Amino acid sequence: MFGRDTHDEHDSEDEQGGRLDPRALGVGVLIGLALGAGAALLLAPASGADTRRQLRRGARRLYDRSTDAVEELRDETTRSARRLARRGMKRGRALVDGARETVRDTVRNGARW
Repeated sequence: MFGRDTHDEHDSEDEQGGRLDPRALGVGVLIGLALGAGAALLLAPASGADTRRQLRRGARRLYDRSTDAVEELRDETTRSARRLARRGMKRGRALVDGARETVRDTVRNGARW
């Protein structure tokens, strides 16, 4: 058990990229929030009403931060998609222009099919 490699296909880290599995991260965050909230309720020196108020404020702040992060991600994704679309349009135009030029040259030179 100790000293043994327990790494298997269900680990939360991606083999190739070293990235965390988003589901595992989400579950970890939820577990951490639940444990933190429980500990706060048990160990808080404030009254229950004060503690609940603090928890609501904390939840609102967390919601606001996550909303901001989602908006930033959406904006960055939109910018990237537009950049890729522009690049694709340029390449497409270059291909069409090249094909058009090839057809013109072929017609000018009187090549037969």
